[in-house]
Amino acid sequence: MRLRALLLLPLLLLTSCTAAEQVAVLEPGQEPQEQVLTWDSCNEVFECAFLAAPLDWTSDTGETVSISLMRYQGTQDREPILVNPGGPGSSAINWMRDGYEYIGSDWLRENFQVIAFDPRGVGRSTPVTCSDQDIKDQLLYSDSGFEYGSEQDLIIAESHMTEFAQSCQLRGPSTAYFNTQQTARDIELIREVLGMEQLNYLGFSYGTELGANYAALFPDRVGKFVLDGAVDPTMDSSTKLLGQVKGFDNALRAYLTACLDTPAYCPFEGDVDTAMLRISGFLQAREVRPLETTIDRELGISAALAGMIVTLYSQDSWIYLSQAFDEAFNGDGTFFVYLADFYNDRDPDGGYISNINEANYAINCADDAVTEAGPNLDKEIREASVVFGRYFSGPDIACTGWPEGIGMEKLDFSIPLANGPIVIGTTGDPATPYQQAVSLSKLLDGAKLLTLNGEGHTAYGDNTCIDSLVDAYLDGQDLGEGNLTCF
Repeated sequence: MRLRALLLLPLLLLTSCTAAEQVAVLEPGQEPQEQVLTWDSCNEVFECAFLAAPLDWTSDTGETVSISLMRYQGTQDREPILVNPGGPGSSAINWMRDGYEYIGSDWLRENFQVIAFDPRGVGRSTPVTCSDQDIKDQLLYSDSGFEYGSEQDLIIAESHMTEFAQSCQLRGPSTAYFNTQQTARDIELIREVLGMEQLNYLGFSYGTELGANYAALFPDRVGKFVLDGAVDPTMDSSTKLLGQVKGFDNALRAYLTACLDTPAYCPFEGDVDTAMLRISGFLQAREVRPLETTIDRELGISAALAGMIVTLYSQDSWIYLSQAFDEAFNGDGTFFVYLADFYNDRDPDGGYISNINEANYAINCADDAVTEAGPNLDKEIREASVVFGRYFSGPDIACTGWPEGIGMEKLDFSIPLANGPIVIGTTGDPATPYQQAVSLSKLLDGAKLLTLNGEGHTAYGDNTCIDSLVDAYLDGQDLGEGNLTCF
């Protein structure tokens, strides 16, 4: 499925790196756990450190990867908590640097030493590096000119994917080592080097899957765990995808309902179903007839989809979707291209701000090594959305050319844990549908489910009710029996 990985990317505003790249290495004969972190001033108000981790935790290759960490200066005497914003592929370092004041709640930042780290393969840790930006542009923006899903279209799409994957295997370690379980073992190293008896952890979106993997590998080391925008690590990829297609369809319908209630500012008329059909027709036209823009690129189907999806993660972004459709219906696809650039971390002047896309593909495809094959849900996916179903059903070619992960095993996610996690799910979450939070809370030992009845992807830091409950949990307070709901 050509665009399968697209839905797994998070909505994050990232800007160019300002700190010099560093590489951590082990001294001859030094064990990884014997390292001492050296925190140096970086990005004006932060401190950065690096540590070396074995390339493969399950066999001795003699090679290492470098892991980058960041914390706010002056917080070193507070209780540590590791944070991950999701992806896979999002740079936690950039996320913290550009939005520290928005991570969780004020109480969290005032009481904890919040430590961001870039997982292996990502950002300022040892990254997945691809050799040719034009190939990446081709994958994310170039369209075949044929009807989507046709034989000719699939041949071209598979060729683009293969060329991109091969371009990412020419530098550095094999991407087979950039998988979630190896990263979870890196987290255990971070815990040991920090001297934490148990790990405190805050994960968003894919960060919840990473946290669940850590819990299954190191159950006695689980401390205060908050998993927001939950991913069920036992769910097969087709079932996850079906849930996402339904989730984004529901989010689009929620947008249209709100839009049509304010006709003076809405580019649509009639009812929601009529508007959905208009959007479907607009997208299908982009498959063979790109829309003109005021820049040096046209709007094709890939950019149109990315530009739509990026606005559906949050109600605050719906206004941008209205602007994009209003301009597109008047023959100008420029704003849609800019939204796609934001989603893909592309600088409109050329170049890419981060390696989120290559890391996303590498990690997802490496993780497929331990993913159970699920049922063929092509028909259900296609029928789940008149808008999105067409683009997420059909042959799965997203991992063409990418290696399966090394050092992975089947995990028991129901193993008893030292402490029960908090799992947060939002009923209108399109990217990690609410049902995954329900299933993860049942899967993890002692977990409590916090439900937000609302729209958007993730909740901690955006809802005062959720904030107060999570803060109370992190403060060691008893939240009582049963699950809890916020509005």
